[in-house]
Amino acid sequence: MSEVYYRKWRPRRLDQVVGQEPVTQTLRQAVSLGRVAHAYLFCGPRGTGKTSTARILAKAVNCSSPENGEPDNLCEMCRAVDEGHALDVIEIDAASNRGIDDIRNLNDKIHFTPNKGRYKVYIIDEVHMLTTEAFNALLKTLEEPPEHAILILATTEAHKVPLTVISRCQRFDFRRISIEQIVGKLMELCQGEGIEVDGEALALIARTAGGSLRDAENLMEQSVVSYGSPVSEEQVRGLLGLGGDEMALDLVHHVLNKATGEGLTLINQVVGQGHDLRQLHRGVLEYLRGALLLKTKAGSALGYSEETRAILTSLAESTAMEHLVRALKTFARADMRRDSSSPLPLELALVEVSTDVPVVVADARPPVAANLPTSTRADRTASRPEAPRQPAAPQSRQRSSPPSSPPPSPPQDANPRRDARSDEPVVVPSEPAARLEHQWNGILRELRQTGARFKLGALLRGCSERVVADGLITLLFRHASHVERMQSELDDPQTRKKLEEAFASFMDGQYEVKVSLAGDGNGSSSGGVAQKSQLVRAAQAMGARVVGEKEDETDDEQEDATPSPAAAAAYGEDPGRA
Repeated sequence: MSEVYYRKWRPRRLDQVVGQEPVTQTLRQAVSLGRVAHAYLFCGPRGTGKTSTARILAKAVNCSSPENGEPDNLCEMCRAVDEGHALDVIEIDAASNRGIDDIRNLNDKIHFTPNKGRYKVYIIDEVHMLTTEAFNALLKTLEEPPEHAILILATTEAHKVPLTVISRCQRFDFRRISIEQIVGKLMELCQGEGIEVDGEALALIARTAGGSLRDAENLMEQSVVSYGSPVSEEQVRGLLGLGGDEMALDLVHHVLNKATGEGLTLINQVVGQGHDLRQLHRGVLEYLRGALLLKTKAGSALGYSEETRAILTSLAESTAMEHLVRALKTFARADMRRDSSSPLPLELALVEVSTDVPVVVADARPPVAANLPTSTRADRTASRPEAPRQPAAPQSRQRSSPPSSPPPSPPQDANPRRDARSDEPVVVPSEPAARLEHQWNGILRELRQTGARFKLGALLRGCSERVVADGLITLLFRHASHVERMQSELDDPQTRKKLEEAFASFMDGQYEVKVSLAGDGNGSSSGGVAQKSQLVRAAQAMGARVVGEKEDETDDEQEDATPSPAAAAAYGEDPGRA
């Protein structure tokens, strides 16, 4: 059986690792000076060389005659590592060996001396998959391993690794590989394999790989197996399902020129031809991003052909920056995951971009009194606690009398937006905490039907306080039962994602959300709902005392209007009668 390209062309020296010069330079210097650490953490995107670098480091520290920190690849130990049967280099897949028993087995065996090399090197791949108990069992060995042992942890999700583990390792972050570097490596591969290939085809493969050299090598091999040599750009497009790329570029042209009819016709033409709408969506986003980079003079390495680059440059120069950014944001929000065969999300995005529609804020100010029916104004005036106690004027007089003074003007630094119910602008505060309070009711309505077991819109009505600081929103609840229910919903990844997407939409930024218990959490703290009432405060001023407060029961649309026993007692009413 032939060996696949990404294994056959795997780097064997640190200077052959593509695109990771800061990492390889440090490791080479450490081996040369004999300052090798006892534990390393290699983290970064897939296909960027983490495991390959770990194997090269294992060879270098055990090589009988290293050259400037590089293995000679000639000695017995180097050949054993390359062939995969070195007894002193142990690779563990943490995705399938993630339990505490597996780590205990490692802790027992790590104390045995090496068989042939100077060091026993343990490479734990996908280390973030270990359980919490397994991480705890690894801590002591990770901090103080035997002198003959080196631990190398590799992961694509460093944020899932406990900080106690990260602090015991030397961390190296592997970066995504640039398009030029991937193209150069693929050209070297094709020359070694005797394959003829177009430069445009290599650029297309490199752009599709998304910074992963392994993915690019796999796509290159797939193209060779499918079409043989030579390989053209059109063949690669057909293999990757990118036949609608030209249509995506045409759709971008219609989007930026606000040609709604032509754009809708093109989308339905793609549907009729049976092309993948998700691929069309990805192509539109990619071209819009390219136009944005070209407009800001930052698009030096996009991997496009000269013709495509010229078209995008022309579109970028003729489009206002505000419209380009708005188009990119709108199409990025188009959700093609629910029904990938429906063109509706793309059509709506096109119409929204092409039409100057004012943004409607979910939680807007109430309309001014002059625009309301007479009965509505009278009801709202009567419900205000600050309303005067004189008898209300006749409705005819209310209708004819102008307001005593004009409403205060909004702050100059706020973002005025239009209210759907009136012509006056709505002021959305720019300060995060004030913005959250302003948008809170809109967030509740957005999450009304969201939740795995409980509805988030109903649960969040029990939130007594909200704290915003450093990209974190903390929701405080007065009762432990509310915290437990809310936390059970946040533990569900899909529910948490929808919750944070709703907050991001209303707050115009990404925030992490967590819940906590306010006060002592027994429902009788001084900041309860009953004690915030004016009637309760008046009763307390006359000597009354609050002895308890009933836990709030929230509904999807409204809260229970029945007063709690504590509130009824404070009001001087009979709880049984209530």
